[in-house]
Amino acid sequence: MKSTLVWDWPVRISHWLMVFLFTGLIITGKSDADYVQYHFYMGYGLSAVIIARVLYGFYGSYYARFRQFVKGPKVAFRFAVSLLSGRPKKYLGHNPVGALMVIVLLFALSVQWGTGLFTSDDIFWFGPFYSYIPEDWASELASIHRFLPNVLLGLVAVHVLAVLYHELCLKERLIEAMIHGRKKHPAPTSIAVKTPRWGVVFSLLMGLAWLAALFMMPI
Repeated sequence: MKSTLVWDWPVRISHWLMVFLFTGLIITGKSDADYVQYHFYMGYGLSAVIIARVLYGFYGSYYARFRQFVKGPKVAFRFAVSLLSGRPKKYLGHNPVGALMVIVLLFALSVQWGTGLFTSDDIFWFGPFYSYIPEDWASELASIHRFLPNVLLGLVAVHVLAVLYHELCLKERLIEAMIHGRKKHPAPTSIAVKTPRWGVVFSLLMGLAWLAALFMMPI
């Protein structure tokens, strides 16, 4: 078994930041206490992290790129069948079903923070784009923003169960890999994962620019 670097540090940091911020958003959003201000700020942070990660999916390291791990529905279905049989094909990066979950989670999280920019608590706090749309539109977006966290919690639960299945049944140490970045694989690979500086800088700058723009707007 060869130990190979798969997830470079931008992928790992963005992953754990999303975990931390999403957890904080669920706690502040569902708590009876008044955490609206922190909820807004963590939502801003999550949006910046996701923007940076999506850009890194185009300009980042080999296994971070969408074109490397996103497969068609037929490939994902065949892998799902082999997964249930207990003899799935080994992938160094995301497997086809895992890739589908990555896309779904990124999309759902983006809808969540996107709708949050147009909502308010109808008392003190207003999203930075609340005043740019009609009130009935804002009400519809607020409904989506309140309902979607339940869907996201379900998706996260499926994601965690899938990771545990890989850990316990397939003996694939995904949690460790998302900490130190390395995975073991029986077949040798000639692909060396290099972190492109310009990809990191571009993704980080765009995320920070978006975050700075949001903080400059009143809430």
